[in-house]
Amino acid sequence: MSIISFKGFSYAGKIVKVPIIQCFLARNASIKNEVQDFDIVTTTAENVLSEKEVKAICDKSRLNHGHRNMVNGRVPYDKPVHRYHNTVKYKRKMYGRYGDASNVYPGLAWPTAEDLEDIREYESVAYPLTIQEMQQNAMNIIESERQAILLNQQKIDNNMKKLNGWLNEVKEKSAKKLFEAQQAKEKKEKLIEEVKKHFGYKIDPKDDRFKEMLVKREKEEKKKVREEKKKVREEKLLNYLDSKAK
Repeated sequence: MSIISFKGFSYAGKIVKVPIIQCFLARNASIKNEVQDFDIVTTTAENVLSEKEVKAICDKSRLNHGHRNMVNGRVPYDKPVHRYHNTVKYKRKMYGRYGDASNVYPGLAWPTAEDLEDIREYESVAYPLTIQEMQQNAMNIIESERQAILLNQQKIDNNMKKLNGWLNEVKEKSAKKLFEAQQAKEKKEKLIEEVKKHFGYKIDPKDDRFKEMLVKREKEEKKKVREEKKKVREEKLLNYLDSKAK
């Protein structure tokens, strides 16, 4: 009688020796999902374990029955274990994933009359418009956006045509401000020179007497400018009255 080697496993609280060929063939049968008959050659009859015991010893994944079936592409449970396993949603999911192997009636995949009524009620609230109305609304929105773009583009074109005129206005205003600032500076310097000549000797511009005289001359200059403007207005008024009289 031939003797084969053994491999030790801890099983049922004691060391059990399982033939290596028995464990290997059991794993191979589990992978192929087939039932195979094989002969085990052993020295004594008490070393031979049942197929269920061999599978329990050879399974090192530590997964529960349902998870192990899912990993191997089988239906997790042959019969309902949890309460939600009896729900229509779960059964539809099992049929969609495993097909006829799930032992689920295919008619459950179709909605019932009550489900159809709920769907119609939901769609009537969530989508009250018809497809044609939604299409028309979408076209109206697109057209309004297109008109807004055209209007904005027209506005940009008109502004570009006016750009040169605006640039000239800015340049003229800038030149006018520079000219007025230069005139004010020259007028200020002229007043300072006149005040210095008034005293007839060098005087510190920070001196109070110099400041008082400068303020006085500035007031006189402003008064002179107002009188000139008044005179110009009077002349314009007289010319206007003469033209009316004629």
